[in-house]
Formats: sequence, structure tokens, C-alpha cells
Amino acid sequence: MKTVLYTRIFIWTPIIFIGYFISAQIGFKIAFLNSQVSPVWPPEGVGLASLLLLGPVALPGIYLGATLANFFNNPHLQTAFIIGIGNTLSSYINYRIIKKVTEKSDPIYSTKDLIYFLSIGTFPGSFVSAIMGVTSLWYWDFLSSELYFNVFFTWFSGEMLGFLIVAPLLYVWFHPKSKLKLELRKQIELLLWIILVYISGSIAFSDEWPLLFLPIPFVIVTSIRFRQFGATLSTVVLAFTAVTLTIDGKGVFARRDASGLSINDSLIFLDAFLFCISGIAYFLVTATRERERAQLASLKSLQVLNELKEKANEELEQKVLERTAVIEEQRTEIEKQLDMAKRIQESLFPQKEIKPQGVEILFKNIPMMKVGGDLYDFVWKPEKQELGVFICDVSGHGIPAALLSALVKTSLEKWKQDPVGLKDNLESIRQRIIPNLREHFVTASLLHLYTGTGSLTFARAGHFPLFIIRKSGALVSLKPMGRIITPIFEILAEEERFQLETGDLIVMLTDGLTEAREPNSLQMFGEERLLHLIRDIRSLPLFEIQDQVFQSVIQLSGGITAIQDDLTLGLIRYSGITVEKAKT
Repeated sequence: MKTVLYTRIFIWTPIIFIGYFISAQIGFKIAFLNSQVSPVWPPEGVGLASLLLLGPVALPGIYLGATLANFFNNPHLQTAFIIGIGNTLSSYINYRIIKKVTEKSDPIYSTKDLIYFLSIGTFPGSFVSAIMGVTSLWYWDFLSSELYFNVFFTWFSGEMLGFLIVAPLLYVWFHPKSKLKLELRKQIELLLWIILVYISGSIAFSDEWPLLFLPIPFVIVTSIRFRQFGATLSTVVLAFTAVTLTIDGKGVFARRDASGLSINDSLIFLDAFLFCISGIAYFLVTATRERERAQLASLKSLQVLNELKEKANEELEQKVLERTAVIEEQRTEIEKQLDMAKRIQESLFPQKEIKPQGVEILFKNIPMMKVGGDLYDFVWKPEKQELGVFICDVSGHGIPAALLSALVKTSLEKWKQDPVGLKDNLESIRQRIIPNLREHFVTASLLHLYTGTGSLTFARAGHFPLFIIRKSGALVSLKPMGRIITPIFEILAEEERFQLETGDLIVMLTDGLTEAREPNSLQMFGEERLLHLIRDIRSLPLFEIQDQVFQSVIQLSGGITAIQDDLTLGLIRYSGITVEKAKT
């Protein structure tokens, strides 16, 4: 056994070393901030694919390739030694995690395995490698302290892209049991689709036209037509095109600041885009492969049933029960995946409680299904006593609406940086999301409040008015103009200002609350009834007001499982206690 093991190591080590070394030179060609830091690090894909195909036998080749490649690029023995260890550990850690949590080595064999690969099969190793590599460069004065975190992020994202895009490509194309057998006509067709992916990617990441969505159909068609072979090859081609053009300062993800092109900011959005595209392609593949396996299993089951139809009914019933168990198992798996999607969407909402001076704030969301299309977010700038609040409602329900709400979340960057210009921020959100809206639409509202003075500004895009219940019980509604967010029309939003007084209660909501109705009835809960309820209990603590509202709506609907839309309610009470008063 040892002789066989040593023979395999002796054979594969030089092959892996050469592949790792060559791919490292490709990565160094697009390095920036430091000569050893690349925004895309293909060798990690080589390392992980080698381990998935060969097992730990590949470790010597990976380490030699990593160490010598880094020494060849920067002739400093200590850093090359440590970076080599970090690169090797990176691939090995992710390899062990993938082997532990998945049934197959193939990361895109099934939807469950793919989810594990995308979530925990790339992050840990990338983090370890980035820590070891960047710290060694900093310790031996190849990197200044000011650039440490910029280089760390770039290193980390480069490792992630190597694992996400390069590793599946190499595994799929070099696995001995999954060879692509195509006649010449099919080979030409695959080549044409890949050329179309490259051309559409070049157009999408040019500065001439805002056509970011253009490569997506070609990647999808290539993935469906050629399964894992088309998906991995098309995502690599698109990633190469996107990264090179973005680093060159072109395309929608090329972010600029006062000093010029901001590579790190650009990579944040570019990596998210590439993650989504590769995820879509891989999920299409896994869904298709699972469907084919299910169809094959169903065909075999049908053949068995035809052969056994002469047997007793008792045997037939047993077969039906077995098939029902398989279906139930599949349903359970889908439920698990929906639970994971729910946890991911919950992370889009604010995770930290904010406590602005002079304001109480409480928001709550209950989706109709496990995931939904409502979203809210906060910005609190204590040094300026500025509070910003965002709320939106994506049309539709379930997973499509949830995916669009995630896209809306990524479009809030400008508002987070400067929550004052509400009209400009609404239009910025629209410009970021309209390429993916299609038949959907979004309603949204933005609120800005100087908590020290009570000066409030409100703007909306087809959403509810801002309701303000005065301490006396009087109702004020702010109704500035603003159309819903669609790809067709501009918002044309206006801003309306208002001066709050101590005890004023602000109400923000989505239409799931007002449109709730009894089963088999057209009578809705209604805006007037909702505001009357809140006005009657306005002096109670916010959480009690919120609980009573949700209990009333859910009771009218016939229970939590019977609600017919996502429910979101936000309450903000202005106390008028400024920082100066608090100190006094």
C-alpha cells in the first residue's frame, strides 16, 4: 500500500506543481496593491480540484507550486514559505469541509451539495490564506499598515473566486468518469455559445451601454444545453472578462472615489455579481441533473410496476408506499432549503439594534411564506444626530420576491453613505435594480430625521403616505408625489418636510396589513381601521402597540398560516430629547 501511495505522489506531484505554477503566473498578471496580491487567484481552484480528484496525494504538489510561484514572483524565502503554507491549508481546509458535509466530491452534483459548497466550502480556507499571506507581507515590510485591510480583502476575494469558479471547471473537465462526449456539430455549438458569452460580457462591462444583464441568457442557455461542462466554462469566461475590464476601470462595477478607481469597492460588487451568475448557472445544472436522475428513477419504477402488475395488490400497495416515502423525503429536503433561504433573507434586515437619541424605533416583518418581498433598513449617524429609514414592498410573493428584495438591499449603498438626498437616493435605487425587475415593480419610502431638532423629510415611490399620530391623537399624512419603481417610468419623487413635536408617533407599513381580510370575504382590514387602532393605543410602549396590531390582523385573516401577504410595521416615537438635554 505504501509503495502504491509513494508512486502516486511521485507521478502527480510534478503535474500539479506545473499546473499550479502556470495558473499562479496568470494570477500575478492582474495583481495590484502588491505584486503578490491578485483579485482572482486561479491556483486555489487548481489546488481544491486536485484534492477533490486525487485526495491528500495532491498536497506536496500544491505546496511546492505555491511556495515556488510566490518565491519566483518575490524572491523572499520567509514570505514564500508562509504563503505556500497558507495556500496549501486554504485548499485542504475547504476540501475537508466539502468531504465532511457532502455526499459527493462533485460540488455541483446536487442542490444540497452546491449550497454547502457556496456557503461553507470556500470561506474558511480563503480566510486562513489571506490572514497568513497578508500578515507575512506586512511583517517583512512588503506592505504598509495603511494598506493591510485593502490587501487582505483583495486577497480574500481572489481566493474565493478561485474556489467558486476555477475549481468546479477543473473538477468537471478533468474527472475521469464525466468526459464530455460530443459530436463535431455539438462541439462547434459549444464554442459558439462560449464566444457569445465573451462578446456579451465585453459589451456588458464596457462604458458605452448599461447592459449588465446581457450575458445572463447566454450563460443560462449554455448551462442548460451542456450541463456542468457549459456552466463551468461559461462562468470562467465571463469572470475573466468581467475582472479584467473592471480592473481596467470599465463597466458598471468600476467604482471611483477622490483618488480615482477604487479596486476594493469595485470588487465588492463585482464578486457579488459573479457569485450570483455562477450560482444561477450551477443551480440550473444541479436542478437539471436531479430532474434527470428523478426521471430515470421514475422510468425504472414504471418498468418495475409493469412487470409486477400481475402480482397481488398487497405488493403493489407496498411499492406505492415506498414511492410516497421518496416523495416525502424530497419534500422534506425542499423545506430544509426553504428554511436556509429564510435564514439568508433574515440576514438582510438590520442585525444590530439602534438607539438614536430622542427617538424610539421598532420594526417587525412577518412573511406570508418562509421568504417574502418586504424589506426595511436603518441608518443612524450619531455624530450628526441623523436617522434614515428605508421600507419597501416588492410585488409578488415567495422566492422571486425575496431574490428581488436581496437585490434592493445591495442597491442601498449610496443611501447608507448619505441619507439626506431622498429623491436622488430613490432614483439611485431604481437605476440599480431595474435591469432585473422585468414584470415586477417595487414601492418604497425614505425618511430622514434630525433627532435633535425634530426636523423630518419624507419621500416615496408609490408607497404608503407617512402617517404621524400627534400626542393629542390628531392624524397627519405626508403624501409627496412619487411613482412606483418600474423599468418604464422615472419616479419623479418629491420631498415633503415636517416638524415633529414631543410624543409624535410615526407609522410606516406595507399593504399586507391594510389588505388583510377574513377567509372567503372581500372586506379588508383597511387603512382607517389600522390607524384608528394605533391612535387608540398610542400611549402604550411600542412593542405592545406592535403586538396588538399584528394580533388583530392575523386574527382577522384566520391565523398566521392564512395571511395572504407579507406584513411589515414600523413605529417611531419622537421624544425630543437632544444630546445636549441628555447631558444636562
